[in-house]
Amino acid sequence: MSDILDDVTAAKLIKHIRESDQPSPHFQATMINFVWSLHRSDGDLDEIVLEDGEMEEMFNGLPTDPEQELAFIE
Repeated sequence: MSDILDDVTAAKLIKHIRESDQPSPHFQATMINFVWSLHRSDGDLDEIVLEDGEMEEMFNGLPTDPEQELAFIE
């Protein structure tokens, strides 16, 4: 079991993401993969250091519509 997300919480989050009307299928798949990755994580995420404002910058730079997201797909 993950040190970050337990089985039940991960399953609930994934079910909610799948059932919610998302702005794009790419965004939905990305969110499911993120939750699954956290669930499988061993908890070493605390070792990652983020500078002040770095998290907001990353979130604000994420695409939210299919046309923008396609530029990020290889």
